[in-house]
Amino acid sequence: MNNVSYSWQLIEQSITDRRLYNHNELFHAICVNDFCSNIHGAAITDNFKPILSKCYSQRYRHLGLTANATDFNCSNVEDEPGIYDFIWVFFIFTYATYTIYATIWDYHFRANSNNYGPNKTGKKYIIPFSFINNWAKFTTENKSPDFQKLKSIQGIRFYNMLLIIFCHTYSSYIGGYVQNTSYLENIQNNPIKLGVRNLFVFLVQSFFLISSFLLSYHIFQVMDKTRFNIKYIVLAFLNRYLRIIPSVLMMMGVGTTIWIVSLYSGPIKEFYSYLEYRRCRKNWWTILLFINNHYNQYDMCYFITWYLAADTQLYLLSLIVLSVIWKFRHKTKFILALCLVIAILIPTVISYIYNLDVIYRITPENSKNNKFRSFSFNAIYSSTYANMATYIVGLCTGYIYFKMKNNTSSSFVEKPVYKLLWWAAFFGLPTLVIIWSSYYYTRLYSALLCGILKPLYALGIGIGIIGMSQQLGGIAKKICEWSPAVYLGNLTYSTYLVHYGIVFYRTATVKQPLYVSDYVLLTSFLCDAILSFVCGFLTHIFVELPALQLQNYLVPQVRNQRSSSNAKNM
Repeated sequence: MNNVSYSWQLIEQSITDRRLYNHNELFHAICVNDFCSNIHGAAITDNFKPILSKCYSQRYRHLGLTANATDFNCSNVEDEPGIYDFIWVFFIFTYATYTIYATIWDYHFRANSNNYGPNKTGKKYIIPFSFINNWAKFTTENKSPDFQKLKSIQGIRFYNMLLIIFCHTYSSYIGGYVQNTSYLENIQNNPIKLGVRNLFVFLVQSFFLISSFLLSYHIFQVMDKTRFNIKYIVLAFLNRYLRIIPSVLMMMGVGTTIWIVSLYSGPIKEFYSYLEYRRCRKNWWTILLFINNHYNQYDMCYFITWYLAADTQLYLLSLIVLSVIWKFRHKTKFILALCLVIAILIPTVISYIYNLDVIYRITPENSKNNKFRSFSFNAIYSSTYANMATYIVGLCTGYIYFKMKNNTSSSFVEKPVYKLLWWAAFFGLPTLVIIWSSYYYTRLYSALLCGILKPLYALGIGIGIIGMSQQLGGIAKKICEWSPAVYLGNLTYSTYLVHYGIVFYRTATVKQPLYVSDYVLLTSFLCDAILSFVCGFLTHIFVELPALQLQNYLVPQVRNQRSSSNAKNM
């Protein structure tokens, strides 16, 4: 477009303001035949561009604007199933049949327990796939002392997952095709909405923190009773890998079969769903090795698996750190402090060298057309080093909880000053981080904040968990330990894996620009959350729990000799 009208002057302003959409280019998902009456019967050749340009110029003539179509993409993707697609169908059918058989077998086992001894041949390879068995495991409360003291973790997982779904519901609009773009652009003028939007980029830090917290506590328990043995470290990583890979394999199978991508239709199928399908066909193996957040990350299959890759890499790195601590127990505090300093310095230096922002901002122009797949997103958000400091904070807080667990004195939790400090840390640190991240800074200040904001946010969550384990928190503790939230916290991992395709279905199948408002966002979020947790429940019952039970049967476990942790919840 090239004009001196008032509308064009506004468009020029949008080009230079990074908080707005760049209105120099139209960002519509439409069926052109419905939009332009003069398109019907036109041949799809280079001569099509002038016809399209004329159509848009007529549409926007009242604004004093003219349009020029520089490129177009018209393709009709043929969804032809191959041998792999039929193998996948056969596998799903076989697995479903075996699950039904296992459920019926389990039903008869429980009804005729006298005829089915506990050591009946094959039982341990059948029962794990029974819906009856897995439902019982899901609904049975964990009575172990460790779980009861750290019950708040389950609630935090659940609420954090809800916020992540809300984040992606929001992203499905801001990264898609929006009718009333002013709604999203004006969020920057509302402090509450801006704060929520900035909170989105820190949510995953809670998962990193909890993962390393539990790892640290578990390994320190083992250290307390056992001499160093590399076998424990190898088994810890092996069990971690086997714990998360079955559900990933299921989602990878979904992403690489034509049957699923066929469910996504519309004018931008080639640009969204079919592109994701080709990425998974090409880079599926990087997910198995959990290197997809660094290797070929711009063509990453199933984008949200970046978190699993970063978490797995940091889990391995943490095991190495804990191995060093195991050999030099008297240097525990020094080693953890040194690791934390290094973990903060690495993203700080990288941010300064490349002049990066404090956070990856979910702004309109940053988000559209899958621009999340960028160097800045990887450097600030999805890389291993960008999240390393949070993981070290988790190791530190896990160590602190280990040292405090057997402290029977409750005098410190009864002092008002400690209660006040706890509330200030649990809610104050994350709030301070969100406020700091709302502004733009100089290059040096941005680099410094880039290194410390994530660990500060995680520190607040870690202090909250420790305090609630010591009976601090009042209403916050009750909310985090609310029974439905605790049970649904078990579904967090499976829900995280399945929700992405559910939420972004609206973006990939849009046939006209979407209208967005507070009401639309809220109702869309509620639908996304309910459907995601339902699908997460099915994945948990039929994939995650069976694999976990088989793993416990077949793979040696690293257990504390004084008390064993419940693998399902902890």
